Amino acid sequence: MQKCVVFVIFVNNLCMEKILLPLPNGVVVRSGDKKVCSTILPDGKKNLTSFKEQNKVIFWNVPFARGLQYFFCGIFALLCELHDFGTEIFRAKKIARNAKNDKNTAKNAIFCAFCVLFGVIFAAIVLGFLPAKLAYLLVDFRGSEILRNALVGVFKILFFVFFISLFRFFPAYCEFLRFNRAADMALLMGDKLKRHNCPARPLNFLNFLVFVFVLDFGVISLVGADFGFFFNFLFHLAVLLACASACYELLWLIEKVSALQNLAWITAFLVYATPTTTHLETAYVAVTELGLLVSQKDREFMGNENHAFAVVYSEVRERLAAAGVNDKSEADWLIATILGKNRAEIKLVASVTDKQYQEIQKATTRRAKGESLDNIFGYTEFYGLRFDVNKKVLTPRMETEILVENVLKAAKNMAESRKKLDILDLGTGSGAIAVTLAKNCDAHITAVDISKTALATAEANAKKHGVKVEFVHSNLFEGLKRRRKFDIIVSNPPYIKSGDIKNLDKNVRECDPLLALDGGEDGLDFYREIIPSATRRLTAGGMIFFEIGKGQGAAVRKIMRENGYNEIKTIKDYNKIERIVSGKFIK
Repeated sequence: MQKCVVFVIFVNNLCMEKILLPLPNGVVVRSGDKKVCSTILPDGKKNLTSFKEQNKVIFWNVPFARGLQYFFCGIFALLCELHDFGTEIFRAKKIARNAKNDKNTAKNAIFCAFCVLFGVIFAAIVLGFLPAKLAYLLVDFRGSEILRNALVGVFKILFFVFFISLFRFFPAYCEFLRFNRAADMALLMGDKLKRHNCPARPLNFLNFLVFVFVLDFGVISLVGADFGFFFNFLFHLAVLLACASACYELLWLIEKVSALQNLAWITAFLVYATPTTTHLETAYVAVTELGLLVSQKDREFMGNENHAFAVVYSEVRERLAAAGVNDKSEADWLIATILGKNRAEIKLVASVTDKQYQEIQKATTRRAKGESLDNIFGYTEFYGLRFDVNKKVLTPRMETEILVENVLKAAKNMAESRKKLDILDLGTGSGAIAVTLAKNCDAHITAVDISKTALATAEANAKKHGVKVEFVHSNLFEGLKRRRKFDIIVSNPPYIKSGDIKNLDKNVRECDPLLALDGGEDGLDFYREIIPSATRRLTAGGMIFFEIGKGQGAAVRKIMRENGYNEIKTIKDYNKIERIVSGKFIK
């Protein structure tokens, strides 16, 4: 698909930035000297290629003239793409092709000639002879010539619409129309791909062609001029060109005025068919890749040797969405992690190697089965730091960063009136809270956990980040020295109700340890145990901080008040849910 001469349309303030052309197995999008083909291969896989072609630039910025350029260049490009599609089909069937360049040129000419011949025969019989005969049967020579000519025009248009509609019985043609609609939707809606509530695009090329021919039939029929064969030919050609110019301006106006956009459906319904998600994704890949080629001057063009990033990204999103993972950032994180880049950098990637592609597919399969990205890759991001995690520790959540942030604020305020602070992290797990506190404040941090495996993970994280944390194997306060006291105690204890664990997301239920989730029948067991015991472990004026579950704020505050805590505060998370409860113990 590399042989076509490409064109660029420049018009006043309207630059035809993207020309979208459908194929029976995909779409082609063009802009300037850049062309992207996104297709579905016979084995069902997506294929994306991009080229830089010899560009023929025509500077037409005069209204009405631009319509002629769109008409002729569009037809030429569409015929070339359909020819190349046919060539690819023959290759797929392993038909030997040892043709030289001159033979390819001959085949191009034969193909175009056949299309022209078919069009002439179709127009002469179906759109010329039959409508005229029917009109003369209804209104003979003695009747009104204007009425007869009008009937000829009506019959021409009806026959035209009827035969276009008949083509829908051919599966390949239906695919052609589905991709045509999908291309428009991808252009208009970006990645918000839906099969409904997307307007018709008036300047869709197929819609433009239908509009031109319908108007041409009407004008030619109403005029009813007969100047002889040669002059009739010239007259009909002149009318066709005039219609192409006028239609472009009319459709351009409809596209620009929102109140008129529904008028596009007058003819658009003939060139649209409802696309599936596969059609939409295929078109979106092409539109996205072309946008990147245009915006990134050094972006490489895609051949068939590597896997196009746009296709890989689309596949990952589709597979995750089918598995119920609808957060688009998941695909970004998954791919970025394997490529060793951040989310912003992956937009600059043009292709991935076969090895990278296989790794992405394996990770996508694991995520689709419910395994979290943290466990797939063995680490997670927390408060700007990377922590190793595994199935023996609770993966720190984004909401827990709010807990750490408020502890740091309190530590900063308390440091002004005290010596070096002592902070205790109860149930440290991966060590995310303890290590983050040690990294961001000058305090002695102690972290305890009942799980030796969790402590080993936490110690490794502390060593990786170069911080000093005292780790103690203990069931809450039991392993600590009796007289040991702390200025701040922080805990993110298990708070899920025992009966609710089976209803948790599979990602959480199967990848996080039960010990770190189960908070008892009402989810408050650990708060009832920690809050009274902490009164003997806090210094005068010391503070305690908890992360809590949804709807537990009132109950935790009540337990704290009953045990002598003051200045009890509640902080909401990013979703306006009560997530942090803090209090001060004044003896």
